Amino acid sequence: MKYTTITYLLFYFSFLVVLVLSVFFDKQLLIYFKPLVPISLIILHLQYVKKVSYFFLLAMLVILVTDVFTYIDFLEYYEFIALLIALFYACCIVSLRKYIARKDIVLKKLLSPPVVVSVLLISYLVYSITELVLPKIENSVGSIAIIVVSLVSFVGVCFFIYTADRFEKSVFLFIAACCTLFVDALLAVNELYYYTRVFTTLINIAEIAGLYFFTSFFIETKPLTTRSLDKEFF
Repeated sequence: MKYTTITYLLFYFSFLVVLVLSVFFDKQLLIYFKPLVPISLIILHLQYVKKVSYFFLLAMLVILVTDVFTYIDFLEYYEFIALLIALFYACCIVSLRKYIARKDIVLKKLLSPPVVVSVLLISYLVYSITELVLPKIENSVGSIAIIVVSLVSFVGVCFFIYTADRFEKSVFLFIAACCTLFVDALLAVNELYYYTRVFTTLINIAEIAGLYFFTSFFIETKPLTTRSLDKEFF
């Protein structure tokens, strides 16, 4: 099976290494071993995607660098990390551009109860986390805004493709977006408010899961030709 090939085994191995280090060792060791994850996902993308997305590859390289600086000193390099995070999300959004069509923009769908509730919950989450960590980074309001705008944009694109329901495995993007929200929220709390090894472990599990499902979308998705593209939902 495809999931037992050497490339997938490399990803599983890198995930296991990061998990063990997060649970039992100093987080500084992740500087050297966390890059194995995006590298393994790049290899998966190159091997299994018919048409390589260079923006996806760039996104993986950017998140690799972001993780390194995060574990070197998150507070010291916060502004640089914020720019890297924004660049990561920008690359992810551009890599998804071909899965978005104007015909999918339906006002009824965008104003549906699930979408409205999701927007309200995300807004409350962003507000709560920002208020919690702001005392530590009160001089970096611009960086906070950059992260929030890029995060919300990426989540919005993922949710939009998911609700449009024109491609198989679009639920993978929904999972990736949820993981992203969880990681960014918990990372800020862990690094700027209250550090605990448990949070570090959860952050790494969620981040790797999100990156994996994001990668898997490109590998496994294909158009849903059996459904009407003009079907209305909700």
